[in-house]
Amino acid sequence: MDHHFTFSIFTVEINGRPTLALQGKKHKDAERLCEHRLRTELSTITSGGTPLYDASATMNVRLATAEEAVLYRQATQSTEPSSDTTVVYLVDLDG
Repeated sequence: MDHHFTFSIFTVEINGRPTLALQGKKHKDAERLCEHRLRTELSTITSGGTPLYDASATMNVRLATAEEAVLYRQATQSTEPSSDTTVVYLVDLDG
């Protein structure tokens, strides 16, 4: 039997604030990406003068709402397919 997974769009909330959206096969994949790559990267990116992530922040991954999924698709429709995960920020970034 050939198992095909469709990709889902997930939202990462930081301190309860929907902050970014990404696509993945499984919830566990999205969580793994956050644990291994995004935490460090997000600590160097700011919104409103504040880092998106710091040591005291909480991070939660959930399925994107319909509105968040539309924003993700609009932002990625003109990008070339890549083996890297495309991240779409749902907040305004500084600089």
